[in-house]
Amino acid sequence: MRKDPFSQSSKLEPEPSRSTEAVRGLTRRRFVSGGASLGVLAAAPAFLRGLRASAQEGPSSLFTLGVASGEPHAHSVVLWTRLAPDPLAGGGLGERVVPVKWQIALDPGMSRVIRDGVAPAHPKNGHAVHALASGLPPDRWLYFRFHALGEVSRIGRTRTFPAQRGGRDHMRFAVVSCQSFPDGFYRAYADLNEQELDFVVHVGDYIYEGAAAVRPFDPARNHIGSEIVSALDYRNRYALYRLDPDLQEAHARFPFIVTPDDHEVDNNYAGETPELSSPTQGEAFLARRRNAYQVYAESMPLRPENRRAREDGGLRLFRSLPFGDLAQLHVLDTRQFRSDQPAGDGFGSTDPDSAALQVVFGEEIFDADGILDPAATLMGARQEDWLRGSLAGSRATWNVLAQQVMQTRWNLVGAARVTIEQSTALGPELKQFLLQQIALVDEISNVDAWDGYPAARQRLFDSLVQSRARNPIVLTGDIHSAWGANLLADFSDPASQIVAAEFVSTSISSTFGGLDPRPTHGFVRGGLQPGNPHIAYFNGLYRGYCLCDVDRTRWQTTFRAVGTPAQAIDPSPTALVPLPTSPVETDAVLEIAAGFNEPGRNGRLETTFARPIPV
Repeated sequence: MRKDPFSQSSKLEPEPSRSTEAVRGLTRRRFVSGGASLGVLAAAPAFLRGLRASAQEGPSSLFTLGVASGEPHAHSVVLWTRLAPDPLAGGGLGERVVPVKWQIALDPGMSRVIRDGVAPAHPKNGHAVHALASGLPPDRWLYFRFHALGEVSRIGRTRTFPAQRGGRDHMRFAVVSCQSFPDGFYRAYADLNEQELDFVVHVGDYIYEGAAAVRPFDPARNHIGSEIVSALDYRNRYALYRLDPDLQEAHARFPFIVTPDDHEVDNNYAGETPELSSPTQGEAFLARRRNAYQVYAESMPLRPENRRAREDGGLRLFRSLPFGDLAQLHVLDTRQFRSDQPAGDGFGSTDPDSAALQVVFGEEIFDADGILDPAATLMGARQEDWLRGSLAGSRATWNVLAQQVMQTRWNLVGAARVTIEQSTALGPELKQFLLQQIALVDEISNVDAWDGYPAARQRLFDSLVQSRARNPIVLTGDIHSAWGANLLADFSDPASQIVAAEFVSTSISSTFGGLDPRPTHGFVRGGLQPGNPHIAYFNGLYRGYCLCDVDRTRWQTTFRAVGTPAQAIDPSPTALVPLPTSPVETDAVLEIAAGFNEPGRNGRLETTFARPIPV
């Protein structure tokens, strides 16, 4: 019997690959990003060397970007690859159309092929290949590969989901987000690849759009060229990320369910509105947006209906996937259809006393009209209606909302106070004035998240309650830090009825406020209480991901963290940058019992800390 290429003993050792992004300061727009300026990390890459294909001697020169799968249903799954002999220069196949044979089998040796077919690799799609393999047995691990131009890809592993009736009583999956190539190595993926998972959910910021850094923290991990705008630019950027062996291995091992956030297009963009500092505005931005979504569709293992461009060049990415009757995954899109952010896309407040704080934030704060606008939306009317119907029709034990930005109420007044108290740039008189002023302010919000759209959040909460959807769980990314929160009907009342529970995955690699996350972590942690009693867990120190273990009786999320408490007190500013050799440990485990949102139950998250959090 051939050894399973996905057994732990047969996995190739990961080798580091390349990348980085431009240095960024700490404004609200860059609160969770941040530059790097040191070039001292070890392990220079041979990043173009592919993983050894199981079916041939030596690396493939054609399948350099590996293989992937996604969108599993009970009887079908999407298979993906891209032909790219010159991956960082457009792919290298010119204008030729290449027929690509695909096979899917019951065994890792590919001796029991149950479905096969031929799909074209076309230059208009960057020679990406999508094959919808259908007629498959439910709830089954399967293996697949591609053949083209005399070469054979490595073997990938995928699975189908259980049938909706008589399905499984258990699932285990990972939640990942925010993987800026320049900000560190993908040590989190290396750890994820050793887990027993059914699938991976990626909630956005798969790539970052910025230019190469002038002074990257490691020359081996830098973006290439200027900020990306054209379809060719986006293809080369996805190729750079996909050349990372740990990311490539994750795609080969597990089916992915994906949804984009902002950086797949442009930082903090909203609908058809770019960021104020974006190099593309007006029609130029709309063209860039079309390019970005075209290449996102090319690069992700999406079904045909989710890859088909709308008239404006966007995609319909909101959709639902059932994991038997155990869970219904409602995948949301909070970027393409949203209203522009209020308060100039900075921190915002509905309290008039906050206007005096604009001197320290350097941007508009008070914008009650914008924040409280009843017409403001993150999802758009059509998606809101769809979700309402999807929730009402669900009979699953768990209803999972996979989406981008934090839904929980996060009052930043305490964090602003700590920031002012610890500032060394403010004179004593100005500091005293600001501390007196902050004491008058009731609330400050991050308006790029659902806090900037409270009317839209209320509509969502109303849908959850009125649909009587069982056990709603919200999965989030975006903010490069780990959180767990009880989503309450009334955040001002800690005893209020719980509507859902939210788990926010920290980033795979993207920085939290800067290369050294400790200052930002300190400001946030120091100001969380007493103003946010519904937040059960926060840690901004570490990169990592979430492991979700789910059965009929409880949901358990384990927060895996790259780095240790000992490293968190190391004085080096690069102590917490994820390296190929960084340790990965469990930081905390959060659990909630099924039935938590039933009338009269009003359950809450229970948090178990696996190790201390340094102050």
